Amino acid sequence: MWFPALAGAVVYLDTSVIGQTLLGQPIVACVLYGLLVDRPEVGLFFGVLFELIWLANLQIGAAKFCEGSLGAIIATAVAASVAPSEVTGEPAWIVLLIAMSLGLVFAHLGRELAPIVRRTMNGVAERYVSDSALGKSGAAWVLTALGVHVLAGAAFTALGVGTGHVLLRLYFGEFYALGPGANVVQATDVLCAGMWPSMLGVGAAAALLQLVSRKDWPWAIVGGAVLGVLLP
Repeated sequence: MWFPALAGAVVYLDTSVIGQTLLGQPIVACVLYGLLVDRPEVGLFFGVLFELIWLANLQIGAAKFCEGSLGAIIATAVAASVAPSEVTGEPAWIVLLIAMSLGLVFAHLGRELAPIVRRTMNGVAERYVSDSALGKSGAAWVLTALGVHVLAGAAFTALGVGTGHVLLRLYFGEFYALGPGANVVQATDVLCAGMWPSMLGVGAAAALLQLVSRKDWPWAIVGGAVLGVLLP
């Protein structure tokens, strides 16, 4: 649980306080997370999916906004915690579905995270100004402000991942004797084999339509052809 929480803290810091780099974007954060936990296919899947969903989500000013990046990390961490299907060797379709749904829910719940952090930061700012007026160092309050954001990102991500683990255990029947999960997955894995790469391809194509200009399309096609040869 500590690693997803750490990832959430880093992503939240990057999107709100420090850096403002691409590290907080789902296409980067999820892929890096997947590589670090040895599930690159899961990271790439959710990276493309959530980047496409939140591509036009601009976190500007005092408006409430969905925490799409934290939702993406939550979905990736939940799905990556489950081993691939024994039948196909691919991520189980129901695990991807549960993780994606959970990530979307927590991304929207994250609309209330920024207002809470802002109210907390108002108090920190007042104390910083008071100490500065008295000639005291404000370094402690600067670190406190940083800690508020670290705690917000880590706690929110841990809550989401913890909820995901409970949902998966409920589905796979670990809390009661009649859980349908394992039987359903084993019965449908063969039918759904190849579904997630297809979804990944569609998502990547849709993202390219938004990100790649007309003059860059030849290079995008060449790059896609090369990947198509190398990845199989």
